[in-house]
Amino acid sequence: MLRFGLLVPTLAESQPWGMEHLRAAARYGDAGDFEVLWVGDHLLYRLPILDSTVAVSVLGALTSTVCVGTNVLQLPLRRPIDVAKSFSTLSHLTNGRVILGIGVGGEFEAEWRAAGVAMKGRGSRCDEALDALRWHWAGIEKQGKHFYSPAVEVAPPPVGGTVPIWVGGRSHAAVERAARCDGSLNMFVSAQRYVDIREQILELRGGDVGRFRFGLEIMTRIGSSRDEARSALQGALRRMNLDADALERYNAFGTPQDVAETVIAFARAGVDHISFYMPGPGWADQVDQLVGGVLPLVREATREAA
Repeated sequence: MLRFGLLVPTLAESQPWGMEHLRAAARYGDAGDFEVLWVGDHLLYRLPILDSTVAVSVLGALTSTVCVGTNVLQLPLRRPIDVAKSFSTLSHLTNGRVILGIGVGGEFEAEWRAAGVAMKGRGSRCDEALDALRWHWAGIEKQGKHFYSPAVEVAPPPVGGTVPIWVGGRSHAAVERAARCDGSLNMFVSAQRYVDIREQILELRGGDVGRFRFGLEIMTRIGSSRDEARSALQGALRRMNLDADALERYNAFGTPQDVAETVIAFARAGVDHISFYMPGPGWADQVDQLVGGVLPLVREATREAA
């Protein structure tokens, strides 16, 4: 079953974000159209951005039914014990409504220098940090190459003993990392590339899907025409110092019908969770158009396909 996520724009790309905006996002989340409210992550960045763990905590307190999570936390920048404790507490306080989306990060060198962590070798640190999270939640004594866990479990423990972990990234290493966790969160990939990613994950998991989630985040802009939506989306991408022209083919933009067609193509490629990142001005209006105009078209088409 295809379900949807919503990226809460805690990055001040087009306007500063405060508590009133988080309250608005919480209302959208609990209205029932979305499975997860996601937030992005940076310690330092070119633009102001809210701390991801704090923002997830606030969203968890403001909501009662929707899940909340990071999309994605740059795990190698952190000590696993800190992440394990924070997300165990979040899981406990939200009755298991938190998802830890992680990735290797690495595009903004200044935050790595500030954190005292070398960018080189971050993939290895990320792989071991994933193991270390589980060591801490289970109270396993283990000495790894980068991290140590004593024989003391984090308490209170997360609901069910662990926090669901979804992995972002589109490289071969990122897909391998995702296959040993609970879900993937790919971005800037085509529908055909997603078919390949899904097949690779299935192969790595021995064909066992279980409760694994095949997720995608897609930058989205809705307008009265494709040209209008493209222009607004390109402006937002450039403010984030991204190559708007190179990334255009991976985004969803245009009229509600245009956006729905893009989303439906990914659903047919095997995606079962699509998170919408809607940068640019007028976020609430964009979400209203998404909920009222795009999602009904997608639901109708995917229901007919089923």
